[in-house]
Amino acid sequence: MAYVVGLNSGSSLDSVDAVLLDMEMDREGWPRLNRVVAYQEFPWPEVVHGQVLRAINLDMSIDEFCRLNFVVGATFARHVLELLSTSGVQPQQVAVIGVDGQTIYQEPPEPERWQGNEWVDPVSALLDKRLGATLQIGEGAVIAALTGIRTVTHFRPADMALGGTGAPIEQFLDYVHYRHQAPLITLNIGGIANIHAIHPDRGKIMAFDTGPGNILMDRLAQEYFGVPYDRDGTIARKGHVQAKVLEFLLDHPFLKRKPPRSAWREDFSEAYLREVLSRFPTVPKEDMMATFAEFTVRAIVLALQQVPFLDDVRYLVGNGGGVLNAYLRERLESLLPPSLTFALSDAFGIPAKANEAAKFGTLGYAHIMGVPGNIPHASGAKTETILGKLHNPPSIDWKGEGK
Repeated sequence: MAYVVGLNSGSSLDSVDAVLLDMEMDREGWPRLNRVVAYQEFPWPEVVHGQVLRAINLDMSIDEFCRLNFVVGATFARHVLELLSTSGVQPQQVAVIGVDGQTIYQEPPEPERWQGNEWVDPVSALLDKRLGATLQIGEGAVIAALTGIRTVTHFRPADMALGGTGAPIEQFLDYVHYRHQAPLITLNIGGIANIHAIHPDRGKIMAFDTGPGNILMDRLAQEYFGVPYDRDGTIARKGHVQAKVLEFLLDHPFLKRKPPRSAWREDFSEAYLREVLSRFPTVPKEDMMATFAEFTVRAIVLALQQVPFLDDVRYLVGNGGGVLNAYLRERLESLLPPSLTFALSDAFGIPAKANEAAKFGTLGYAHIMGVPGNIPHASGAKTETILGKLHNPPSIDWKGEGK
């Protein structure tokens, strides 16, 4: 048995989620999650939150950005120690921290433009964006130094260096956790929504972003209703879906991309929200909220139809903050095929809001155990590889005494 810590902060920036896991290797050589020991959500310090938003909006000088990388690492370390303190676990009992970092920017690969020489001349392929790129902050050396725990960070780049999308990245956790119940599909609704179609045959696994999750609804809630998000879909429930708006939304170019596909803030950005609102200025904001919710749900349903073995799937397992939106769930369940039962991941041993942090803890554990963490058929990568960058803690403590 090993204690493992996982951390996550997604595109919505609503909190830093921290989870303490009890893990071990199973007889088949895969990480096994025995139980979720503890889970906590920590609000971003206001000043740090504002700086991260500036970085995402590319509104920051290089010296500020450099400093922020270390500040975010220190913030993550603080929350790890707080989680362990409330759990009664000492840092020396923890095998590894897994944290991807806060994603600042991501460009998915464009395989439809590949010319066959991407790895012969990767400089050109990267310059003209045929191969993707990604950037996360939260310096792992700072986390390891401040906690005294081995830390694995930045899981996406290794997959993207092999031509993969790097996102979504939940499929490894889902394969090791659900493979004996597969075929099965998981659904994560964060800022962006994604599905992971898990099959006992790893060569059939799919994972791709479906479209917006909470991102458009959250922005509308913050700007026009003065609340962080539409809790339980209360605002959306008061509105009516506007058919013309929904038709425009469903014509989004992202939905025409073939899997594997990865979305980022630019696809459903502040500028996109402004375009929608300016195109339909007379639509009541409650109706717009209901229509954005419907857009999220319809995009998920369209994505499910792209899974070849959908007819063999019994469960759609939901996680992420968006699945706790009662209105969103009602709309989704009303549109699912009768053969597909929606259930929260809680029923399978992982609290819905803890799942994203758990995936990074699992990837961190896989790294130190030498297990490849990507699934090429799901991401489009050329081959399997161990994901993440390892940061060892200092060999002496702060008093200079050898460990």
